Amino acid sequence: MLRDWSDVYSVGIAEIDHQHQGFFEASHRLYQRILEREELRAVEEALAFMRDYAASHFSTEESFMRDHAYPALATHQALHAAFFKRLDALAEDLATFGPSQDLADRALDLTQDWLVDHITDEDVLYALHARSHPDRPLV
Repeated sequence: MLRDWSDVYSVGIAEIDHQHQGFFEASHRLYQRILEREELRAVEEALAFMRDYAASHFSTEESFMRDHAYPALATHQALHAAFFKRLDALAEDLATFGPSQDLADRALDLTQDWLVDHITDEDVLYALHARSHPDRPLV
């Protein structure tokens, strides 16, 4: 099921929340292009955009965590790396088999379900850590 951004997913850090919103939009775009079986190039472009967006967003998060001395940074980085491995597997399947309902469902699972779980289970932890150290601003 496609989910839209909601304040329920907010971690309370404006820049990161804004990027999470963009992540939702990118996942919608990728899902729609695969589901509608648009030409392979359009799907590849959506997948490349998702990869670039994730790389930029993860860099922002990891920089924030470093700035706030988040003790679980390495664990969080490993989660980000695992996301890229799953994204790469999706790209390989796209190249091998082309767009399909199964691929669209897997893309949705990877991008939206992973994102929601990641925000609610992991990202909130570094946000809470940062708030517990008021000597460093949240921006």
